[in-house]
Amino acid sequence: MGRFVTKSLPLPEDQLRNIFKKYDANNDNKLSKEELKKAFEYLGSIIPGFRADRGLHHADSNKDGYVNEGEMDELVKYAVRVGFTVKA
Repeated sequence: MGRFVTKSLPLPEDQLRNIFKKYDANNDNKLSKEELKKAFEYLGSIIPGFRADRGLHHADSNKDGYVNEGEMDELVKYAVRVGFTVKA
């Protein structure tokens, strides 16, 4: 029998953005650290609390403790930079 090899491919940025938006539990159009932690858990992070903290640090330009719609691109760039992938 042949062996199948799977490749890890980066998630497309729009798919990552949609995943993060899905975790806006209270629909206030911004992501709290806890919502980010749950999103990073979903993405398979083994250290989701750390990823949420670092993602917030990278994206929260107005330092209000949330990632809002205008800061979402920076959060997505951070997630791509640290290598979140899907199996293809």
